[in-house]
Amino acid sequence: MGLTGGIASGKSTGAAILHRLGAAIINADELAREVVQPKEDAWKEIIATFGLDILREDETLDRKKLRKIVFENPEARKKLETIIHPRVRALAEKRISELAAAGSSIIVYEVPLLFENQIHLWLRPVILVACDIETQKKRLLERDHLTAIEAQQHLDAQMSLVEKRKLADYVIENDGTLEQLEQQLREVLQKIQAT
Repeated sequence: MGLTGGIASGKSTGAAILHRLGAAIINADELAREVVQPKEDAWKEIIATFGLDILREDETLDRKKLRKIVFENPEARKKLETIIHPRVRALAEKRISELAAAGSSIIVYEVPLLFENQIHLWLRPVILVACDIETQKKRLLERDHLTAIEAQQHLDAQMSLVEKRKLADYVIENDGTLEQLEQQLREVLQKIQAT
């Protein structure tokens, strides 16, 4: 199953709760970091596309510098996505198969841009962790220490939670307490396991 949410909506907290409830979690962000390690094919292609200026001294990508480039230039963002996303999907499919073969009965693929990258077309059901926009902005400002303009850029780079709600199979509203979030996730997990 897929797990997604808007930035700062509580998706990672939801994943941690699902893990505690017995689910195996595959995190798309971790896979994305894995495929861009120095000397990997994606790393080489990113260097060829964006230049050596985006490298740190240890040859890892300077993610902050790269993020700035892609947020200021939609074409650059598309280029980066075409390099990374297919490799992440292939690695995710491999990990899902490995976990299923090892006997995992609940496998959750945690993906920030699940709908944006059309992952819902091959992975169902999809759980969305959502919250109201003001809560989302407040969490984003506090968590990432961004300016209001930077926070809005992050929000604008993703599909709105209103649109994501329409595409999800299950919507978890995360405007309350951790206990309320866990209760909703337990209920959804029980429904999924019953089908």
